Amino acid sequence: MYEVGKCRLKILLRERNIQQKDLAAKLSMSKQQINDYISGHTSTMSLKTAKNIAHALDCCIEELYEWTLSKNKK
Repeated sequence: MYEVGKCRLKILLRERNIQQKDLAAKLSMSKQQINDYISGHTSTMSLKTAKNIAHALDCCIEELYEWTLSKNKK
């Protein structure tokens, strides 16, 4: 099983030369909400939000977070 790791949104924004406020405006979100994902104050985003952010950044949802393979087998 995979586990969600650190949010990569800051990296993706830097790579695309997009500011948090511009992404927030494009998605009708607050800059604070984008910052909360980047800083880790909000651990994960909803599937809908992730899909919209991924679309706005022209990437796959999987690219928004680091992923780790869990060592626990269930």
